[in-house]
Amino acid sequence: MKVNKTNWKKELARDFLAMGSWVFFILVVVRILILPYRWPYLTHLLVAGGLILLIDIFVRWKVDSYLSRGIIIGFYLAIFYENTMFSIFVKIALAGLVASSWYLGNNWKKIGYGIILGLVGVGIRFIL
Repeated sequence: MKVNKTNWKKELARDFLAMGSWVFFILVVVRILILPYRWPYLTHLLVAGGLILLIDIFVRWKVDSYLSRGIIIGFYLAIFYENTMFSIFVKIALAGLVASSWYLGNNWKKIGYGIILGLVGVGIRFIL
């Protein structure tokens, strides 16, 4: 039997980046749709997702969009659950997301643009 020796660090980094995937983003949107008081969360999440989609279409190679989506998802989930332990977990996961992006070969400029885009998506909450 052949044993597949994978690099566990690379595997863990990919798992962290999966938190910023479109599939996970849609999963969060569907979760929010279940709630009776969903409209503020849903509106902010969809506008931020639309912004990231537009940036993704035009300048994908300059921005780590996984990171920006992960920041937005983490922020809105932390607000949604209003739990200190969950908020601490989200902060640790976001730090892991940044470290994973760097570990997988993204340069700091691309990571920085991803963080800025994520923070702009979070800032939409205060504008709308």
